[in-house]
Amino acid sequence: MKPVIPLIIVFVVAIIIGMMGSSNYDAYVTERDQRNLQAAVEDCKSLFSQGQEQEDCITKSLDVFGTEYQQAQWQNRDYTLNP
Repeated sequence: MKPVIPLIIVFVVAIIIGMMGSSNYDAYVTERDQRNLQAAVEDCKSLFSQGQEQEDCITKSLDVFGTEYQQAQWQNRDYTLNP
């Protein structure tokens, strides 16, 4: 019976460490994707003049690195100028 208690403690600690590592990784991935998106959009702006090619490039970058909210904003952008 005695060897079971340390085994349970080790198992619980391993689960806690695993959960902490997973949440840190998710935050890291989110930050990395946002940095990559920003760099990709800047590349699109420097490689293409304003027009369809630049918009296609930005759309593809958003498809790869953007969140669903960012993709929806891009798709629903307003082309009219506000006076």
